[in-house]
Amino acid sequence: MKLQIIISLSLLLILGITLGCRKAELTTEDNTSSYPDWTAETHSNNVEPNYDIVFEQNKVLRFDIEISSDNWNNMQEDLAENLGSGGGPGPGGGGSSDYTPIWQNCNFKFNGIEWYNVGMRFKGNSSLFSTYQMGNNKLSIKLDFDEFEDEFPGLENQRFYGFKQLNLNNNYDDASLMREKIGADLFRNFGLPSAQTAFCIVYIDHGDGPQYYGVYALVEEVDDSVLDSQFSDG
Repeated sequence: MKLQIIISLSLLLILGITLGCRKAELTTEDNTSSYPDWTAETHSNNVEPNYDIVFEQNKVLRFDIEISSDNWNNMQEDLAENLGSGGGPGPGGGGSSDYTPIWQNCNFKFNGIEWYNVGMRFKGNSSLFSTYQMGNNKLSIKLDFDEFEDEFPGLENQRFYGFKQLNLNNNYDDASLMREKIGADLFRNFGLPSAQTAFCIVYIDHGDGPQYYGVYALVEEVDDSVLDSQFSDG
């Protein structure tokens, strides 16, 4: 009798382990099917930042952002509440340096590849306030590729060719659209550390199809990637 109990418990234990492994396999497969464009090279954090692709110098890159109308409206309402109604002074339009625009999730596309539930927010201090008050919709944008990983665990440590964050700067008060990039290039040419830059055009679809938002300066976030790439001691 005792032998039969031991055998039964052993079989149950083996069955439990097998089902647990099978569940883990299904979870991995489900993540892959949910995010079909995900590859180690393009989306994982197990690769070095790919400067040749992200900051290509010989052409203007194109970025497409798809965001739900609800999320886009949330961002607009947040701006209006804190900076005024746009096109002139309004309630809350003080342009406080303590104000940080809210994050919302979007999908991001580049060269036919999609990144999922990427964090997106507007950025800037006086430049954001001034641009917004002039009624100009071309606002600077910060992207964080794993900002929403807690809400979407399958996207943990999502990266854009090794980069966690990117900045799309609107070239505020620069009719040439070149000042930020040329300045950064000159710094590096003289041996001074500076974030990498490139030119890009941005299209945003917030419910009515892709809309052209203009030429932006793509600027590297000053974090570990800058330290690792520009300081010999890492």
